[in-house]
Amino acid sequence: MCGIVGILDQTHTGRADPALVRAMTQTIAHRGPDGDGFFHWPESDPTVALGMRRLSIIDLDTGDQPIFNEDGSIAIVFNGEIYNYLELRADLEARGHVFRTQTDTETIVHLYEEHGLDLFGHLRGMYGFALWDRNAGRLVLAVDHIGIKPLYLAERDGLLLFASEVKALFADPSLPRRLNLDVLDTYLTFGYMIGTETMYAGIRRLPPGHALIAENGATRLIRHWTTDYPPEDERPTDEAAIIEEARTRLAESVRLHLRSDVPLGLFLSGGIDSAALLALMAQMEPGRIKTFSVGYDVGRGAANPDDETLHARRIAAHFGTDHHERIITADDWWRFLLAYAYYHDEPNANPSIVSLQALAEVTAQHVKVVLNGTGGDELFCGYPSHRRFPWVIRNSARLDRVVPNGLRTRLIGAPWRSLEALYPTLRRVRIIGALPAYLPTWHALFLPLSDGLRRLASFEGLVFSEPMRQRLYGPDLRAAWAAAQHKERTYADILARAWADDPGDTAQALALHTWLPGNGLLAVDKVTMAHSLEARVPFFDPQLMDFAMRVPSAIRLRSNKYVLREAMRDDLPDFARQRPKQPFGTPILRWFDTDLSERIQSVLLDEHSLSRGLFEQAALERLLRQHFGGQTEQVEVVFRLLLLELWQRATLDAPPHIPEPSSEAVRIVEPL
Repeated sequence: MCGIVGILDQTHTGRADPALVRAMTQTIAHRGPDGDGFFHWPESDPTVALGMRRLSIIDLDTGDQPIFNEDGSIAIVFNGEIYNYLELRADLEARGHVFRTQTDTETIVHLYEEHGLDLFGHLRGMYGFALWDRNAGRLVLAVDHIGIKPLYLAERDGLLLFASEVKALFADPSLPRRLNLDVLDTYLTFGYMIGTETMYAGIRRLPPGHALIAENGATRLIRHWTTDYPPEDERPTDEAAIIEEARTRLAESVRLHLRSDVPLGLFLSGGIDSAALLALMAQMEPGRIKTFSVGYDVGRGAANPDDETLHARRIAAHFGTDHHERIITADDWWRFLLAYAYYHDEPNANPSIVSLQALAEVTAQHVKVVLNGTGGDELFCGYPSHRRFPWVIRNSARLDRVVPNGLRTRLIGAPWRSLEALYPTLRRVRIIGALPAYLPTWHALFLPLSDGLRRLASFEGLVFSEPMRQRLYGPDLRAAWAAAQHKERTYADILARAWADDPGDTAQALALHTWLPGNGLLAVDKVTMAHSLEARVPFFDPQLMDFAMRVPSAIRLRSNKYVLREAMRDDLPDFARQRPKQPFGTPILRWFDTDLSERIQSVLLDEHSLSRGLFEQAALERLLRQHFGGQTEQVEVVFRLLLLELWQRATLDAPPHIPEPSSEAVRIVEPL
């Protein structure tokens, strides 16, 4: 696990500056405190320069990078882990390849020698790497199938710069730090970015499952993985066999993910995903497994339904783990939020990830590698969207046969926009219950399908809405939103790639193409690596994913994560296996309305913040006054605006001193 950087001079005029590459690595030293490595070719007037920071996990003695092939014509810097490297190595040695190290990195070099650009199908792991082929004059930049390890790109004057984090690119003083105004509405709508563009003008992410090939002065993208659903008649139908195979494949993935030359542990929530991993780890790992959970001190003796520590303790006690908790207060959460705005690179309004950064800090004091349960929901259908989206797709098609979609849109458009403007107020009126949460699903039936699904995915109306944008956005942002239509175009493109014959498959693919690379996986990488901690996600083993996509959606959707729960029936106690799904949350609403209220308003109404001109001051003041005065519920909007401002201060303005979060309130809990 590392952080990688580099420069390619596509004009071949010797401008790949090794000194700049060294400066780039310094900005991401937190990703690899165990060492660094550099390569540039040729020695004078370099065309390519590569650098890396190393977090030593496998082959502690001889695994330093860059790694080369036998004659030195191929060099690689690599971030991630290849879990099936031992099997790959045995096959490659049988084919005559000579290894100089025991590291997984070297398998990629020899796979490239053997298979060229067809190497990706052999890899089971997470990765972002840069491979230089001197003989072909080719640079290969690649990220893994699902985007566990990010890679950012920027181009200027014939130079291609890349890095594991954006902050490394800004070591180049000629690269402008500018807000990408065309995509700001997308962030505010979703709370994170979809697609490959970032909130930085001129900087993009390499899409998951793709490699960028730079040669002969040009670049091209190749796709090496995507969601691929087989026809119905090619899918398994024996339910018992499906459940048995699910356990077998998950167990195999866990076994591979336990390969490490350093201590490892597990992020343990109260849910079935991490409990399933723990059950399998307990069967494979000798000794007590270290588990880590996060909880909240809300004070005043108040109950906190978001706290899962009691459930996690019970599971930890059942398996006899060495269990650790990080209990955070509102003050702790705020300090971690300020650090999060810097380390995450991109604003990502996921409050639970701020808590995860706090958990990563204490975890890193005990282990260098941690497994986590991200992916159980995506593979085994744990989200409401897995049922809601197919319902909309099917019923929209039925309505199309009766009333054309365009006519439905015209009939309902204006009245519904007026109703959406009332949502924030309705959410404060408890007497009507959850009605506002169901209205967007019905509204989706009266819209073009891409628009309807996009609005459901972003909780349109319940968070942002067109009436709010018209009031809140300043002139420049309103004009950019209207002209770019970024979220509309990007989501339509993603829907086209995700489309499958079965609406249940489409719903699953949409989560894999949007939420995961833009939020879930990106956030896990950033907050753990901020503390030099490697996070592994066994649910995203390529072979396990391919199996999950072959399961008929009717079986996947039998009940919440039905296949996973049945697969783990003999491994988990009933209290863990049968517990209903609960989102990994934080007491953010309580804290926003109480302990953090003044701090939030002081940030958003600060003269520097208002001077950016992104929002209409009167509308912003009214929004905050109504929320904190209890008239409306706008906690998601407030958090997105707050994180946007903190992110701009931490990355676009002169970078401030990043506060070190307190290590207090760490509690070691003995098994019950």
